[in-house]
Amino acid sequence: MKRHFTILIVFLLAISFSIAANKTDSLQTVIDDAHGIEKSEARLELAYHLRKSDFTAASEHASTALQEAINIQDHELEAQALYYLGLIYYYKTSHDTAMDYFFRSIIISKDVNNTKQLGELYFFIGTICLLNTGDQTQTLNYYNQSIYYSSISNNYRTLGSVYSAIFNIFRINSSYEKALEFIFKAHENYKKAGFTEGIAWVSYITGRLYYTVGLYEEAKTAYLESLRLYRELAAKDGIMTGVAICLDELAAVNIELNNKEIARKYNQQALEMHRQGKSQFGISNSLKNLARIEYLFGNYDIALTYLDTSLEIKKSINDVLGFSIVYNLFGLIFTEQKEYQRAIDSLEVGLDISLNNNQLIHIMAANKYLAQVYYILGNYDKAYTFKSQEVSIADSIYSSKTTRNMLQLEALYEIEAGEEKIKQLEQENLINELSLSHETKLRNFLIGILLLFLIIIVMFFYFYRVKRQANIALEKSEKHLQELNATKDKFFSIIAHDLRSPFNALLGLINLLKENRNEYDEEQMEQIIISIHDSAHQNYVLLDNLLEWARSQTSTLKISPESFMLEDVIKDVISLLSNNAENKGILISQEVHPIGVFADKNMLHSILRNLISNAIKYSNSGDTIKITYKQDVSQTIISVSDSGIGISGTDIKRLFHIEDNYHINGTDGEKGSGLGLIICKEFVEKHAGKIWVESEPGKGSTFHFSISKALTAP
Repeated sequence: MKRHFTILIVFLLAISFSIAANKTDSLQTVIDDAHGIEKSEARLELAYHLRKSDFTAASEHASTALQEAINIQDHELEAQALYYLGLIYYYKTSHDTAMDYFFRSIIISKDVNNTKQLGELYFFIGTICLLNTGDQTQTLNYYNQSIYYSSISNNYRTLGSVYSAIFNIFRINSSYEKALEFIFKAHENYKKAGFTEGIAWVSYITGRLYYTVGLYEEAKTAYLESLRLYRELAAKDGIMTGVAICLDELAAVNIELNNKEIARKYNQQALEMHRQGKSQFGISNSLKNLARIEYLFGNYDIALTYLDTSLEIKKSINDVLGFSIVYNLFGLIFTEQKEYQRAIDSLEVGLDISLNNNQLIHIMAANKYLAQVYYILGNYDKAYTFKSQEVSIADSIYSSKTTRNMLQLEALYEIEAGEEKIKQLEQENLINELSLSHETKLRNFLIGILLLFLIIIVMFFYFYRVKRQANIALEKSEKHLQELNATKDKFFSIIAHDLRSPFNALLGLINLLKENRNEYDEEQMEQIIISIHDSAHQNYVLLDNLLEWARSQTSTLKISPESFMLEDVIKDVISLLSNNAENKGILISQEVHPIGVFADKNMLHSILRNLISNAIKYSNSGDTIKITYKQDVSQTIISVSDSGIGISGTDIKRLFHIEDNYHINGTDGEKGSGLGLIICKEFVEKHAGKIWVESEPGKGSTFHFSISKALTAP
């Protein structure tokens, strides 16, 4: 069996080397023959192809392409070269150098608006942050940035990777119900991307989740499914990494199931593959599992040798999250050898590392083993303390709600289950009808057959209608879910970027004034104070919009209509915004004739403030903004017109939809979040009205909105 397996590895590696060689040769030919950008792009493609297998060649090609991009001032190519250099050092586990290249690439990628690349960069930065520091909060911040940019660019493959990584964080923290949600998200995005390797990875991490909570048979089933998919992929591309990690986990789960010989077989296969692929991380894990197997066989000295090597490798690659389980295993072996102080020392190190990284499963194990050692030593107080801590953590991990519910995970992927149930019902009805027909008299046989035929037709149309209605309901539900996700992402984006950036600018100006106030003349002081005022005003408007929008989303904002004169509210808004208009040299004119309205004055004030602010923002010096209004039997229509930059027909369709995230800078570079028009639309709709725009690029825009006269007081 082992001989056949070795032959298979050699065969797959031969295929891999053949494919790699052909790819390398063809790209090298392009590099030799091409010139200019084509040559640089070929260098980068070859560097990416060699990123895992040949560090020296890959880094040389990427560095050369970077210098070429700088020389011709091709910023997009420069950002890509920096990204690939980061990847090359990432796979070499030179994480500090990789981070430096990634952050440099982010700066340029933002300038050229390469959202797809930004999503990938933030994913790798978050992954390095977790590996090097274990700082889960900062890691999740980076992952949220990746989700934001990947969603904009429809980069489903990266979204799948981010969600699976977030799953692992929740798994480590024993938030298993939350972890399940991210498994599902990862699966859906990998499916959209048509990424078989991602789907195989989802099966793998599902097994990890089952293993963590002690569902070992279910974990084994998930690992075997993942192994099957990875072997299919390896047969095509010769890459054995996925096969190796599945074999590692199958070894671990068979240890728990007390199948020691089977565990040894899987472990030997995995270790051989990791050594072939020169994966230090994989080798360290296989040696750790091998040490545990030898420990179970009573071969303690051999087990310690494997553990020493595993820990040495983990330290060299800074595998922080892997330290705790190694130290716990040291503690177990020293306990068996009756070296109790060494056992306690090792277990306390493992416990400290687990606590620092919030690894509940390893915290529980360390407490369990420490309780056993202190019990053997007769120190029952400490034994009781550690045992109590073990039981407390075990209760949170192995509760019936968080374990048994996981057995329903596969149901999330069985989308066709409803259709199969319908078919089953149809078959049952057919059998019932046939049974009845046998009991009828011969003279009614033909009538029974006819009735049966009619019933089948009726049932066909009935189930067709039910299925169609279910599909319509599902489409509506998916659309609503997309809107909710877009709303959430927009809210996070505004808080993380649009709100934070102006505050940083404001703090910078205040700090500048604080540190250098004695060095500035009166004119410089005035300019800084004006800048502080403008920045504070921008923050206030954005924060005000955020609060109003948040209240509308949580249904806490109620409409309170009252009677008042429309022109009075318009005058108030114009007065509020007059300084902004004067600073840009813009005139605001108001149509004056008395019209009474019955509306929520605060909401109407907010609608007008946002529309007129936008008109000022997108108008040029010397332009005029006009506010007009009219009233008929059923409604009042108010219009805000400008002669500014205008909006294209394509962009008009994106307005008022938060999921489209449409916003552009003003004529003086004023920033916008796109939230103001969303608020206007929601407030107008609370008045049983509607909002629309007429615009043409270069010829200005007119925003109209209506207020129904049929409103009644609450």
